[in-house]
Amino acid sequence: MQTTTGARSGLGGSAALLVLLVGQAMANIDLAIVNLAVPAISTDLDVGSSELTLIVTAYALCSAVLLAPAARLGERQGVRRVYLWGLTLFTFASVVCGLATSAAVLIAGRCLQGAATALMISQVLVGIHRWFTGPARGRALGWNVLTLSGGAALGQVLGGTIVSADLLGTGWRAVFLLNVPIGVLILALGLFLLPHDRPAATTGRGDNDIPGTVLLAATTLAVLIPLSLERPDWIWVLLAAAVPLAVQFIRTERRVIARNGTPALDLRPLSATTVRWSLASYAGTTLTYIAMLYLLSLHLQQELGLPAWQAGLVPLGWVLAFGLAGPAFARSPQALARFLPFIGCAMLTVTYALASFVPTGTGTAIWPLTAVLCIGGFGLGINHTSLLNLLTATVSPRYAGTLSGTVNTLSTVVGVTGVALFGAAYSWFGRSAWAGSATAWVLTCAGLALIAGLCSFAALRAIATAPAGPPDPDATADATVAPTTVFSTKENTGHTTPTAD
Repeated sequence: MQTTTGARSGLGGSAALLVLLVGQAMANIDLAIVNLAVPAISTDLDVGSSELTLIVTAYALCSAVLLAPAARLGERQGVRRVYLWGLTLFTFASVVCGLATSAAVLIAGRCLQGAATALMISQVLVGIHRWFTGPARGRALGWNVLTLSGGAALGQVLGGTIVSADLLGTGWRAVFLLNVPIGVLILALGLFLLPHDRPAATTGRGDNDIPGTVLLAATTLAVLIPLSLERPDWIWVLLAAAVPLAVQFIRTERRVIARNGTPALDLRPLSATTVRWSLASYAGTTLTYIAMLYLLSLHLQQELGLPAWQAGLVPLGWVLAFGLAGPAFARSPQALARFLPFIGCAMLTVTYALASFVPTGTGTAIWPLTAVLCIGGFGLGINHTSLLNLLTATVSPRYAGTLSGTVNTLSTVVGVTGVALFGAAYSWFGRSAWAGSATAWVLTCAGLALIAGLCSFAALRAIATAPAGPPDPDATADATVAPTTVFSTKENTGHTTPTAD
């Protein structure tokens, strides 16, 4: 039976959540910050474009492949233990990257960082799902969304600043070495603040689903490698292979479940109609978000001629508004909260439509576009926070690992896909004689608006098929694996008080 002990007296859920979210922020910052350190790395280590591509993509590739297995590992070994393992490995990998004297060592360090990131961030949603309930869970999810956006924003702002500052003569190495003291501090706090949870007892046969794990990793790589790396034409065969690999993976997992085994990714909770529509809306909006950030960097610099530092500030309002939506969701009236997934998608659709023709230019003329992007960022934050709340209310904590692995892996895959597809479309339209760069921006924004509109329909279906009242997910969990809520919120005359049970 899974048991969980409460947090230490006086610290409660906020302290434990802070420890989880700092790790999430470190992972997000490191994903964005390295892009801005690439020129300095190239000069210092004298590496070619292919090696530079691997330095950037190895992190995301290793993380994406291991997200689902890492979430499953948290179910088996405990959230606290796996998160601290990941944080320790991330800190060590940052030392390796910061002291690297060759591209090979740096790429190896980035692979280790990616693996460590999977261990850390896969436990964040699992911990929130298992340890929090009621309004406390809604607030925790809101702060998680704020952390996701804040990490991306800090990565954009800090990257060039740290490299230019040349802290103690370390140059680009400070980008990695600054993780070390932060990692050590959070590790010490985590040992003290995170609740002790023991792994769930397993009753099925075949607990190690090696074929399913291998097929899941192969399917993920078959999608990501052709979209991420500089490649010869034949590598697109991998993308075509992703479909039969995915089909075989589903068949394998169904066989494991049928014989009462433990699958690498349990597909049973994903069969619920509400879950499928929610994941469809979440994936589609994530695709448009990542694609828009990439398209902005191209449009602002190539078409409008903005310097790199100013181009990096324009989407900052989008990212920060994305994060502010999380706390706002936690304070929304219950009657309105039910429709927030659709409202967020609608705001996002309007943003993409307006961005295609709002007047833009250099200097102060860029602010109308910046204001429009803030609307979209807030809508995206509302959509993501409300959908995650809907998912965690629908899916039993018994399947928290499955939900975390699915959401995180899906986000990585659709993000890379969005950049590849819309980046290629923007370049193709920009080079064509009948379009040009201005028309390319209009057409790609229209494509993003179309996808966001479809996500609005998916959000409406998720709302329509959701239970009339949020069930107690713990009540539906199997008695042998049901976790104990650690941090709950008792409603009391208009205010809430966190409690540790």
